[in-house]
Amino acid sequence: MATCRYSLNALRRASSSAAVASTASQRTAPQTKAGQYGIPQRIKLPKESINVTKLQNGMVVASMENNSPIFRVAAVVDAGAKYEPYESRGVTTLLRVFSNMSTKYVSRHGITKNLERLGANFKCVQTREQMIYSIEGLRNELTHGAQFLVPIVCYPMFKPYEIHDEHERLEVDHKLYLQSPELQLNDLLHEAAFKGGLSRALSVCPDMMKKLSHRQMYTFHSHYYTPERISLVGTGCNHQTLVQLADKFRFSPLDCVYTPGFGNLKLIDSEPEPSKYKGGELRRDTQSSLVHVALACEGVSSKDEKGVLTSSLLNEIMGKGPNIKWSSGSNRLQRAAQAVADAPCLVSSFNLHYTEAGLFGVHMMCDKNDANKVVKAVWNEFSKVLKNGISKDDLTTAKKKLQVNLQMTAEQSSDVFSKMLTQPDISDRITDVQSLVGQLEQADYSHESVNQLAKKMLSGKQPTLVSIGNLKSMPYIDDLRA
Repeated sequence: MATCRYSLNALRRASSSAAVASTASQRTAPQTKAGQYGIPQRIKLPKESINVTKLQNGMVVASMENNSPIFRVAAVVDAGAKYEPYESRGVTTLLRVFSNMSTKYVSRHGITKNLERLGANFKCVQTREQMIYSIEGLRNELTHGAQFLVPIVCYPMFKPYEIHDEHERLEVDHKLYLQSPELQLNDLLHEAAFKGGLSRALSVCPDMMKKLSHRQMYTFHSHYYTPERISLVGTGCNHQTLVQLADKFRFSPLDCVYTPGFGNLKLIDSEPEPSKYKGGELRRDTQSSLVHVALACEGVSSKDEKGVLTSSLLNEIMGKGPNIKWSSGSNRLQRAAQAVADAPCLVSSFNLHYTEAGLFGVHMMCDKNDANKVVKAVWNEFSKVLKNGISKDDLTTAKKKLQVNLQMTAEQSSDVFSKMLTQPDISDRITDVQSLVGQLEQADYSHESVNQLAKKMLSGKQPTLVSIGNLKSMPYIDDLRA
């Protein structure tokens, strides 16, 4: 009890002395022009444009200094699921799940404790074309926090006993995947729409879980994690600081070949088959009363910058979903579905771009008893727009919506950072909002060009139709085209 009283008395004395010191400082503080004391003045910090630098080893560095108190730095590797060999399907899922394991210079315990001490967050995201390793934290901890990307990306050890002990992670990840019909629908869509690497799933099936090990992980890492395939992207940081960090990325692909536990490794000696759109249909029947449906046509690749902007206008015309939270939306596809559905439903269009191909289509969620009516109504409206074209009034409205969306995206540093990750080498162009808004006013984006793209989508290869849920009343693709 004596210790407790002493602590309370000490706190009282400290608070009293602090109050006296505060009063004294207020008396001696210089007055501002407004006659107030200690009010910080607003400082206008210059906003810099995005800087892109390509190093001698082929590595790309892209940064934007937005004077944010939070830094975000990511290593983007062109080694997504589409590069997986057929015998190692799902290996990128293992690289994502086990991304924070021990490295050559720091253990997994050291990575966790140091990032927690700095208050930083580490995340690994897997896409069909990229593996993204990102760290974010307070700006004054940039040099200490971002440096952990170097061992994580360049020097993973893939220790067999760590992979074996943490195998439950993979099982939990697969269970979460099975609980998300949206993720399963996305994989079904790409499997039905493409042949080649883009048809790979962003998960690993139970059969491949038993076959994949640290050997396949190292083989894939040593082949695709090279300087010319890696980009370093950052916001809230100085460009020169990021270039200095990029110089620390060193690659020694033969380090693990002679490590005990790896044995004789068969290295990858061929590149994946080019991805091409083919179209088709896949169905997965479950006991869910909610049916998820995706209907898509061949879209535009990310290399076609003009086509990307034109398809974005068409996407605004179709309707990307509700603009008001918890509302069902009022786009033309949503109205067509609600007119025939008995239960609530949701319809929105999507526009996906990859290096080799693209997808443009509609995502539908409806009750199992409404599946036949909703899918046919949405397909009739979707094909009607693509076939008959759009009016000048529709295009004017779509341009205004797209301009607003582009400018609102530029206000959030996290959205700009995500946009930079998609194409780091041209991130200065794809995030230049003023340039994009100016392009929309040019004659290249008239209603004739949008109608030409729409008719090309409809008259191309067969559409893709995938569905998951209770498919008792779900129509087939032949029923839609009849």
